[in-house]
Amino acid sequence: MNRVALVAGARTPFVKSGKALKEFGPLSLARHATIGLLEKHDIDPAMIDALAFGVVVGEPKRPNLAREIVLEEEKLPGQVEAQTFSSYCITGLRTITAIAEGIATGRIGVGIAGGTESLSRATADTFLEPSTGVSMGDNGEIIRRQWDIPRQSQDKLALASHENALAARDKLAKEIVPLAGMEHDSGPRAGSSLEKLAKLRPVFDPEGTITAGNASPVTDGASAVLLMSEERAKTEGLEPLAFIRAMEFAAIPMSDGMLMAPALAVPRLLEKTGLSLEEIDLVEIHEAFAAQVLANVKAWEEGWKGKATGSLDWSRVNVNGSSLAIGHPWSATGGRIVTTLANEMARRNARYGLVSICAAGAMAGAFLLERS
Repeated sequence: MNRVALVAGARTPFVKSGKALKEFGPLSLARHATIGLLEKHDIDPAMIDALAFGVVVGEPKRPNLAREIVLEEEKLPGQVEAQTFSSYCITGLRTITAIAEGIATGRIGVGIAGGTESLSRATADTFLEPSTGVSMGDNGEIIRRQWDIPRQSQDKLALASHENALAARDKLAKEIVPLAGMEHDSGPRAGSSLEKLAKLRPVFDPEGTITAGNASPVTDGASAVLLMSEERAKTEGLEPLAFIRAMEFAAIPMSDGMLMAPALAVPRLLEKTGLSLEEIDLVEIHEAFAAQVLANVKAWEEGWKGKATGSLDWSRVNVNGSSLAIGHPWSATGGRIVTTLANEMARRNARYGLVSICAAGAMAGAFLLERS
């Protein structure tokens, strides 16, 4: 099996829906991220063997959006094979998995994986989880009650996400291909405080604790990641940011909590790789809602769906902020998180990095990246 190298990543700015990117559909956003990735890192498009892209809110008459990227973009060779995926918030991890497995088996040598969403074009029904018929936020409130997650803990996590994203503004800008005059993400807010967050009203349940401050904003954007075999990277003279050591996906009964599948995916990933949580240098946890992050970490530490992981060192978590601040264009989040993690691992020369993403349908994905 070939070792899979993560060479580079790029994305559009993540912008609150209905604002600066509202005129760009998912295909336009995907093309911008894909070509931006190639141009930003001086990659010859002729190298690309395959493209995997994901979208949840697609475009009419374009069921295979990935292939449309190839057909509409003159810089990409027409022989690039392309496939589209849709798996809610773990869609980006699914596309990376498809390309990584093709490289690992030797079927392809180089590929791009990505995701795109124009949630400006979504309808109200888009935000309802189909098997429960209620919103993602309502499901978040269910988890919050089941796991007894205090409002103050949620607000504290949200504040840290914004503060970390603001501190990392220049680093994150290097991953962004500007679009529509936007060079930075629109979400990170300066001047916030626990006192200000505490004054916000609950959004989904009048007696609940999930607010606009501790939930991820509805966002437009796209991301793309360049993968190739370790040997091909050497041949091309490219220095990998990190390597994909392992990938894990999980699903649980909806009655266990729609956003609680990371409680199974992460312990299983650690067990299969023989690593402990304390050995992980950097941890990236997707922040759909602060309550969901805290509930899953509590489940890891207690051993709810797997072997107990022990306590999580929060100083290693989402050090550049995450979805609560940056935003969450569903299919694009996986590529953003993996890119940011790999770049931070390279800056710190960290050995191990962990990715955890929950998804509607009571699913989850987890990745282990390594540098060695």
